[in-house]
Amino acid sequence: MEDAVEQLDNLARSVGTCTLCEELVANRLRAVPGGGHPHCSVMVVALHTDPADEQDGGLAGQSLLDGLAEFMPALAESRDKVYVTALVKCVPRSDGAVRGPLPQELDHCYPYLSKELTITMPHYVLTVGEETTHYLLGKLFKDRPSVPGDSLELRVFDNPAFKVVPVATPEELRRRDPKVRNDYTERLRRLAQVMGL
Repeated sequence: MEDAVEQLDNLARSVGTCTLCEELVANRLRAVPGGGHPHCSVMVVALHTDPADEQDGGLAGQSLLDGLAEFMPALAESRDKVYVTALVKCVPRSDGAVRGPLPQELDHCYPYLSKELTITMPHYVLTVGEETTHYLLGKLFKDRPSVPGDSLELRVFDNPAFKVVPVATPEELRRRDPKVRNDYTERLRRLAQVMGL
């Protein structure tokens, strides 16, 4: 049986050669696989690949981790326990401009994320941003564990294999009132302790 590193390498090759979404393929520099510890305790999931990660030639999430570490320093100190990926492995673009992913693009990429979850077996999955959270919760839970309008941030959703914890994007946190941002940062610090970071 393949070990996790080999499985992730094979998955990365599959991601790199994917051609399911014509517009993404036509406008991407490259598809960006997830990366990090092959048996992570925490997986961080963004909505789509960041343009900076696409240009670097590396793995997904470096810029996202840097942004989140501003509010959750334990992420920077515990990168060896973390795996970072995106729902959509390509930067979604139309007419050269970055846009949000289309529903079929999310659906085409979801099997890659599902395989990453199976291989890495995280204890916690941090979904970054509301759209990421709603999509992933909709895939993981038959009955969506929320009602429209409810804030899902920093709530813990139990899946049989792991816990899902939605968090705000770094950009959203930077725009918040300083007191609210400080309170949120403290909650992230406590969450990091619970997750063993």
